[in-house]
Amino acid sequence: MRRYLLIRFLELIPIFFLISLIIFFILNAMPGDPLLTMRMENPRAMTRDPVKIAELRKYYHLDDPLIVRYGVWLWSFLKGDLGYSSMYKQPVLGIVLKRLPNTLLLTVTAWLIGLIVAFPIGIYSAVKKYSFFDYFFTVLAFIGISLPTFWFALMAIIVFSVWLGWFPVTGVQTYGVSGFWNVFFDRLRHLALPALVLGLVQVAYWVRYIRTALLEVLDQDYIRTAYSKGADERRVILKHALRNALIPIITIIALDIPYFFGGALIIETIFSWPGMGRLIYEAVLASDYNLAINCLMFLAVITLLSNLLADILYVVVDPRIRLGAKAV
Repeated sequence: MRRYLLIRFLELIPIFFLISLIIFFILNAMPGDPLLTMRMENPRAMTRDPVKIAELRKYYHLDDPLIVRYGVWLWSFLKGDLGYSSMYKQPVLGIVLKRLPNTLLLTVTAWLIGLIVAFPIGIYSAVKKYSFFDYFFTVLAFIGISLPTFWFALMAIIVFSVWLGWFPVTGVQTYGVSGFWNVFFDRLRHLALPALVLGLVQVAYWVRYIRTALLEVLDQDYIRTAYSKGADERRVILKHALRNALIPIITIIALDIPYFFGGALIIETIFSWPGMGRLIYEAVLASDYNLAINCLMFLAVITLLSNLLADILYVVVDPRIRLGAKAV
């Protein structure tokens, strides 16, 4: 198992460098001088003093060859030196660490909501295939897959915030609220709607994958043999069928973790949730090159860690993968 995981981890290293190279060169392929673009997009954030501009050009290595700039930037990134934000006038690392907890709270909650809702519906749809329940949720799933996330978010705000008044429209908490429990429930009310929107959008995809993966297993001979021996239906489905159907399900669910961080960009912007997604949006609008590139690298690292998590779960679910790794 250790060798298997070590091999998988080492495979991520060249992928990480390739992704960093692509991100760096794409952002540097934008036409025009970066400092001039920053000054045009955000005049208050950039000085007009020629001496300070020259210092900034030297600091960002803008007069060096592109490959040299990439090496300097990558080495700084690996050391944890993410530079400064021209928009916030603060170190990028401090800004990211301040916004990261809000994004983790939103995405982890949405991910758990998706799992809690999708698994029972997907399993029951597979067991009761071609029933009214199956057809009903199949139609709902196709509708959910077809709806744009931003439209679903706006409709949720109109219905649950404007018409019914159940949830706040934007932000993470109400100004002036004090007391532990008052603050807790106030933050919970602010979290509920964006987390539900982000989680339920993904449920439509997961229900279809879970149903399809489970149907393929339920038609196997060993499942019919278990039923013929008089085994309890719940035990057959959960212990035998679902366990063997988990490999493709894990692949989809684990690799969708980056989607939640990427989808948070839209959700956080609509709900004014101060997280990483909204930070990327603000950085791109303000042409804050240093902040944007490091935020994108953060998403790349999350994607690679999601792949590693999927590999770890493979070993936990299917021991044959562990045995196969020993034979490598």
